[in-house]
Amino acid sequence: MWGDPDAVLARVEEQIRGAQANAVKAQQLEADMKTLLGRAVSPGREITAGVSASGLLVELTLTERALEWDEKTLAKNVMATVNAAHRKLGEQAVALSADAFGEDSPVTARLRAEAEARSIAPTEPTIGYE
Repeated sequence: MWGDPDAVLARVEEQIRGAQANAVKAQQLEADMKTLLGRAVSPGREITAGVSASGLLVELTLTERALEWDEKTLAKNVMATVNAAHRKLGEQAVALSADAFGEDSPVTARLRAEAEARSIAPTEPTIGYE
């Protein structure tokens, strides 16, 4: 049933080494992910946005031209730029995972699916002023 005991032992040892290597890769991937910054610039360069690996908006720059826009246009463009920064962050995370585990790995597939799910931008901003 088990075949040659030495061969079975060699396969088990190989699986252990593979698991240990994957654990090291996973730790490095986690550390690398924490340093990611997704950054995007609006088409006319009026807005720059940056988001951290945890998804927080950590950078937002508006030019004088952007501040001349009406509130709805400004909100729409800020949201579009922030969403673009999130997409770039997702692309970076997928690339890191693909480098560590391969393009077809379950980890990379999960990150890709999460990034794609977050890339759907709202059509109208829900930000208002009072």
